[in-house]
Amino acid sequence: MTEQTNITEEVRRYCEDAGIAPSTLSLRALGNGRFFERKKRRDIKDAEDSEKLRAYMAQNPPQKQSDGETAA
Repeated sequence: MTEQTNITEEVRRYCEDAGIAPSTLSLRALGNGRFFERKKRRDIKDAEDSEKLRAYMAQNPPQKQSDGETAA
């Protein structure tokens, strides 16, 4: 689990226990009621981008050059 996922889960649990919305927590703690929703979207996008990178690397393994360096 990544740090981003950890804080997302912590916020979710805290808000459930406190009976408040994540936007309320964000507003109270940061003065920005939109922060948590934006963070969740960023985390999802980052995860999607990471998967795309992994898929590309798996489908396009590095080509070794004769001197032991990888091709750019």
